[in-house]
Amino acid sequence: MRELRRRRNLSLRDLALLMDRHGSGSYNLLGRLERGEVKGPSFGLVADFLRACGAGFEDLGDLLKAYTAQEPVLKKKGDTAVAALLKSLPGPEQRAMLRWEKASARAREEQAAAEPRKKKPRVETPRQRVFRVVWAFIHANWSEILEQKLYEALLKLGPLVPGSRRRQACALGRRMFGVMTRRYASEKRRERALALAERRAEEDGFPAEVVDALLGAAAAAQAELSGSGRLDWEPTPEQIVKARARAPKVEKAETRLEMEAIGPGVAYNRALGLVRSMVLSVVNAGLEKRRLDFKTRRSYMYWIDRLVPIGAEHGTGSPQWRAEIEATIPKMHDPELALFVAGQIAEAFNRWRVRIPAKPARPGSA
Repeated sequence: MRELRRRRNLSLRDLALLMDRHGSGSYNLLGRLERGEVKGPSFGLVADFLRACGAGFEDLGDLLKAYTAQEPVLKKKGDTAVAALLKSLPGPEQRAMLRWEKASARAREEQAAAEPRKKKPRVETPRQRVFRVVWAFIHANWSEILEQKLYEALLKLGPLVPGSRRRQACALGRRMFGVMTRRYASEKRRERALALAERRAEEDGFPAEVVDALLGAAAAAQAELSGSGRLDWEPTPEQIVKARARAPKVEKAETRLEMEAIGPGVAYNRALGLVRSMVLSVVNAGLEKRRLDFKTRRSYMYWIDRLVPIGAEHGTGSPQWRAEIEATIPKMHDPELALFVAGQIAEAFNRWRVRIPAKPARPGSA
C-alpha cells in the first residue's frame, strides 16, 4: 500500500486530503494502515485509500491472498494459548508438541466433515484446546487405577471372557466408569445411563456375571480415586513442563493380559535366537578359514536356521535331527565337509542348549 502511494508521489498528508480526511490524526492513521498496525480496517477505509492512489483491489491481490490464506482467528488464538502453556519446554519438544496438538485439531475437523449425518462438534475455543493437553494427564491419572481394576476383574472371570472379546469387555467397563465420573444434572440421569450400558452389554451377549464384574471394577476405581482425591486432580503447568508435555502411558488391561499370555513364547524365541547366533559364530569362524565363497557359507547359515529349532524341540540325537542331516548332506557342495559342519553345529548347540527354556504350549492346546 505504501508503494501504491509513492507511485502517485503523494505524502501521507496529501493522501489524507484526497480521502477527505482532515485533522492531524488522519495521516497518522494512514501511516499505521501501511505498516499493518490497524487491526481489522474497515472496507471503506481501504477503498478510499485505493481511490486516492488511483489503484484498485486487484493491486492488493498478493496481500489479500496472503491474509486470507491464514487460519481462522479463533484457531490462531488457540495456537497462541497452547504455546503459552508449553512456553517453558525446550525448543524441539515445544515444536513437536505444538505439531501434535495442531494435527489433533485438524483430524477432529476432518472426521466431522466426513460424517455429515452426525452432529458436528463446534469449533474448539483456545480454552478447550489447552484443556485437551491437560486432559491427557488427567486421563492417565485415572486410567492407572481403572486399568488395574479391569485387569483384576478379567483374571477372576477367566474363560467367561475369551481373548477375542476382552477388548469389547474393557470398552464396556470404561464406558461405565465414564458414566460414574461424568457430571449429571441429577442422579436419576446417571442411573438411566448405567442401565442403558448394562442393557447394551447383555444385547452384545455378555453374561450377567460379566456385566456385574465390570460394573464392580468401574465402581471400585471411582471409589478409590474419589477417596484419594485423585478424581479432582489437575496437573499444574510446572508438572506438564517437567514431563515435557508427555503424559505417562498406561497399559490397557486387555493388552497386559495378551502380553502375559505370549510372554513365555517371547522368552523362548529370544533364547532360541541367542543360541542360534552363538552356533553361527562358531561355525562361521571355521568356514572362513577354509576360504569358502559367500554363497556356500550362506547355505550353511540357512542349514543352521533349520537345525537349531529341531534341536531345541527334539534334541540332537532325535530322528528328526538325523533326518534333516541325511536329507541335506547330499545337496551340499562337499558332503564330507557338510558332515563335519553338522558335528560342529551339534557340539556348539549342546554347549548352549541350557539357555533355552521349555517350549510353551500353543494357546488352546490340551
